Amino acid sequence: MNEENRHRFFIPSPENKEDKVLQCHVAAKPTYHRQVYSRPVRVHVEAYGCTLNKGEARMMEETLRGSGHAIVTDIDSADANLLVTCTVIDATERRMVSRMKALAGTGKPLFVSGCMATAQPAIVSEVAPQAELVPPGDFSRLSEIFGGKQTGWREEITSIEPPDSSVEAIVPIAQGCIGRCTYCITKLARGGLRSRQREQILRQVERHLSAGYKEIWLTAQDSTAYGRDIGLTLADLIDSVAGVEGDFRIRVGMASPQTCLPILNELVKAYASPKVYKFLHLPVQSGDDEILRAMGRDYTIDDFKRIVVGFREAFPDITLSTDIIVGFPGETEKHFGASMNLIKEVKPGKVNVTRFSSRPGTKAETMAGKVAGWRAKEWSRRMTAMRFQISRQINKTYEGRVLDAMTTERGKNKTTLARTLNYKQLAIKCELPLGRMIRAKVVEGREVDLIAEVVET
Repeated sequence: MNEENRHRFFIPSPENKEDKVLQCHVAAKPTYHRQVYSRPVRVHVEAYGCTLNKGEARMMEETLRGSGHAIVTDIDSADANLLVTCTVIDATERRMVSRMKALAGTGKPLFVSGCMATAQPAIVSEVAPQAELVPPGDFSRLSEIFGGKQTGWREEITSIEPPDSSVEAIVPIAQGCIGRCTYCITKLARGGLRSRQREQILRQVERHLSAGYKEIWLTAQDSTAYGRDIGLTLADLIDSVAGVEGDFRIRVGMASPQTCLPILNELVKAYASPKVYKFLHLPVQSGDDEILRAMGRDYTIDDFKRIVVGFREAFPDITLSTDIIVGFPGETEKHFGASMNLIKEVKPGKVNVTRFSSRPGTKAETMAGKVAGWRAKEWSRRMTAMRFQISRQINKTYEGRVLDAMTTERGKNKTTLARTLNYKQLAIKCELPLGRMIRAKVVEGREVDLIAEVVET
């Protein structure tokens, strides 16, 4: 990149730097720079965190390609770097700071998007003063910088690359949420619920299918909140996506019990489609109602159980995934014991265990009753050990069974990964074309997957 373009691209003036940092501290929306690239460039993109982040990163790549720019994996060959950040816990924040320093150190223009761009812009300004902030999903801002069609977050993305190492297409369906979780910095970053229009989602699904993708991942901060702001429900959307012509599978993203319960019956009916993976990611976060109230989760343990029962009655083999936070302020051994008992009773196939991390600007940051780090670590080990014991027991019951599955991803050491209709992962010790329906016999049930041999392709 020549010096003329570099100076046109970097924006902050020395005299305004302190004002910019101050605005980042006090304003809901910091002042963003205003510059435009005048020629095609090569952009290196890194995305971290949740599926929504990764889905938005792919849409950003598609926006850039649609404007005539190139996406490159090699940092050395890039003209600019785009970092899509996550800051859900302090360990992730430290990793993002490290990546910002490394990318800024290349001397190339750096764009920072994801949650840190809006929740912690002052940190970005301190670590990489010349970085350009791009709010999560702000494709119009990206188009403004790089030229090309002006698009909004809800609008059209037309340049879709064919699948390579996996066949999943991540389709963001909404931003923000209606929750009031006291520990969540993501709400500060993304704000209230903003759903995409169904027709725009369907057009994106159709383009992904035309490009050769076979899995459609419908993703959001809270998938079951979809449509509450535009007069629709997630069940409506699933029915519409399942109605798109083609042989493909739908994976529904994370759902909050708070928004899932009011649409439980119609959601279960929508899941009956043979195109929908029988997979439910339903974070409970704690097994104790007192802690749930302190977390601001707005549901009870009985609500959570009612949802699980509703899905399991309709789909006995459904794969249930949940999340648990240990070490929340005020949590005691009794509260943690309730979480252990809940997991023993419900027996999810997967439990994501996270130690509480105090995040700036959240209510939980100032709550009394901090839990010692060593205790939270001990609880995490105990919960994780039980989680693997349960998943191993479940997976052992599959040994000897012949299952229908679709090849979805290239694994390590010339293996192929496949998914059954209830979203069990098969690891197959041979290379197979992706997106193909197969029959495979399970020879071993392990903690995280099933080892299988192909019976029929």
